[in-house]
Amino acid sequence: MTRLIWIFLAFCSLLPAAAYANRAEVMMLPTRVVMENKDRYSTIVIKNVGNATGDFTVELQDMKMIETGMVVPLDPGETPQYSAMPFIHIAPKSMTLKPGETQTVRLLLRLPENTEPGEYRTHVKVRLVNDNTDAPVNAAGKDAVISVKAKLVIIIPVIVRHGVTNISMGIADPKLSRDAQGVPSVDMYLTREGNRSSMGDISVTYIPQGGAPQVIRVFRGVSVYRPTTRRFLSVPLDEMPKGLSLAHGRLDIVYSAQEKEGGKKLAETQMSLQ
Repeated sequence: MTRLIWIFLAFCSLLPAAAYANRAEVMMLPTRVVMENKDRYSTIVIKNVGNATGDFTVELQDMKMIETGMVVPLDPGETPQYSAMPFIHIAPKSMTLKPGETQTVRLLLRLPENTEPGEYRTHVKVRLVNDNTDAPVNAAGKDAVISVKAKLVIIIPVIVRHGVTNISMGIADPKLSRDAQGVPSVDMYLTREGNRSSMGDISVTYIPQGGAPQVIRVFRGVSVYRPTTRRFLSVPLDEMPKGLSLAHGRLDIVYSAQEKEGGKKLAETQMSLQ
C-alpha cells in the first residue's frame, strides 16, 4: 500500500503545474455613503487586497434602478433624475496602490441655496485600469501561458438628503411560489412614494392555525431608490426548519428600515395560506 502511494505522488509531481500571475484586487468601504443635512463631506477607503501593485481611477456615475431591483447604467442620451453628481467633488481621482495599501478618498458636498428638498443620488465607481501583473510564466513543460488580467470595477451609491424628506412604502400582490426543486418563495412588489429612497429588511413570519408565530426568513438590505415607484422582490424561504409545512395559516410580511436608518416599520401585509 505504501509503495502505491509513493508511485502516485511521484506521478503527480510530473504533471504540469498551472502558473498564475499575481494581480491587484480592490475593496471599498463603506458599501454605501449617506450624507444628511449637516454633512459637508464624507470619505471612502479603497484598499488593494490583491498581491500585485494596481493603478486605480475613481469617478462618479449616475445609474438607475429598474423594476426588477437591478441598478443599471443610464441609456445613451438619458437625463438622470435627482442626480447628486453636480453637488459632489471627489479627490483624489487616481492612485497607485501596492498590495495591502489603502487610500482615503474625500467626497466634498456643495449644495446650491435653491436646491429643492429631497434625496439625490449618484455612484462612486472605482476601476482597476492596470493591475501591473508579473510577466507571464510558462506552465511547466508547456508552451501555453496562463495569465490573469482582470479589469475590476466596484460601484457604491452616494445618497444626499437635503431639507425635509418623506417616504411612504407599501407591499402589493404577495403570493407564494415554488422553484423547480420545490423551495418556496414569497413574491411581491414594494411600492414607494415620497422624495427619498428606502433601505430596509424584509421579515416573513409564519402563523399556523392555533400555533405560535415563527419567523422563517429575514431578507436584509432591500432598497427602493428614488424615483423608482415599484420594485419586484422574490424572498426565498430557504431557511425554514425541516418538516415545516406552509399550510392552514398565514404569513405576516413586514418591511422595516434598517437599524442605522431607525428600524421603523415601513410596510406590512398578511397572506392567507390554504
